Amino acid sequence: MRSISRKLAAAATALSLAATSGAMPAVAATVACFQTADMEADQAMRFQTELMVLSDTCGVTSYRDFTVRNREQIIAYQHQLLDHFKRIGARSPQASLDSFLTQIANESALKDGRELREVVCSRSATLFVTAQTLDSEHFRVRASELATTNQATYRRCK
Repeated sequence: MRSISRKLAAAATALSLAATSGAMPAVAATVACFQTADMEADQAMRFQTELMVLSDTCGVTSYRDFTVRNREQIIAYQHQLLDHFKRIGARSPQASLDSFLTQIANESALKDGRELREVVCSRSATLFVTAQTLDSEHFRVRASELATTNQATYRRCK
């Protein structure tokens, strides 16, 4: 399990180097605005990605179970983010989405990699329980709540 965290940390380093060398897509350099649906999709993908990293780190099946149960809603959120990347002028919306998902996975792995596995897994127990209770509708509600809570971190479209 730790090898995944090391690989994600290495990928984060590569992303940092690419960002400083100007190799990142032009969209990453722009200040994009977000519609309400974009913010919800962003928060949903952050939740899913954090769950993925933590499930892998802790050796639990929460992520697999969550994605099977919420497959259609996850795909809808991915399409929303693809639309967002198209609106902000991404040359390749799919590549931008892939890069975004990799970036948030790396950030999560790096943040959690600073602590002992046992501490991370103990702290994540509530997230695992929450993920087990989320069907598509409750996942949508949760993502909407997260978007509202974190709305100050977004530049809203006018």
